[in-house]
Amino acid sequence: MPGKFEVHKDKAQEYRFTLKAASGEVIAVSEAFDSREACERSIEAVRKNAPYAKLVEAGAPVG
Repeated sequence: MPGKFEVHKDKAQEYRFTLKAASGEVIAVSEAFDSREACERSIEAVRKNAPYAKLVEAGAPVG
C-alpha cells in the first residue's frame, strides 16, 4: 500500500494536510491554508517537486 495525503481542518477551521507513509507513520505536516483548493494545490506541488528535491545540510552555502 502506498503512502497517502490526508486533508483535514484544524481547530481554527483552516485546512492542512498530513503525508503518511504506507506504515501510517507521519512524514510531513503542512502549513495552514484558507481553502481546501489551496491545500490541494500544495499537495500537487509536493507531488511534482519532491522527486527532484536534493538533500542538503541546513545553512549550507548555495551553489
